[in-house]
Amino acid sequence: MGMYTGLRCKVIVKPEFRQEFEFLNNEVQYEWTESNIDFLKEYGEYSRATFIPRGGLSYMPDCWEDVPKNENGDRDWRNASPTDGFNREFNKETGLWTFQCSLKNYESTIEYFLDNVLSIVVETIIHLEYYYEEWDKSIMFELIDGQITKSVKEGIKYNTYI
Repeated sequence: MGMYTGLRCKVIVKPEFRQEFEFLNNEVQYEWTESNIDFLKEYGEYSRATFIPRGGLSYMPDCWEDVPKNENGDRDWRNASPTDGFNREFNKETGLWTFQCSLKNYESTIEYFLDNVLSIVVETIIHLEYYYEEWDKSIMFELIDGQITKSVKEGIKYNTYI
């Protein structure tokens, strides 16, 4: 079956990439390979690329989503909504891009995305979090000299069972 890795992202996209991100984010059948920018198109050929940012959440902390109950009192996962402002959105005016997703990261798709897409298109990281489903806490990232780097800031602690 395999394990899942989650990514929570709030960043400001550089002005020169905002028009492209508006196009990519607004398309119903979003595909990186349809981009007009070569490195974005190239990323689209990478394994599981479409899961970023469109992947659902699997095996991520419950606090990442608000899950309502249906008329039977059961959790209605189809109508879950992201918490903490991680709705899948892009604002062309401000460049704010937010999303959360998870995927089976067998071929380091997330790392490839961070190094070959996000580090190029982002001018500011507000929140960038990486979480593997078996970990107790996540890893935070920051932008230093144009490179996405593991932060010295402590990650968020999850799965604390006493």
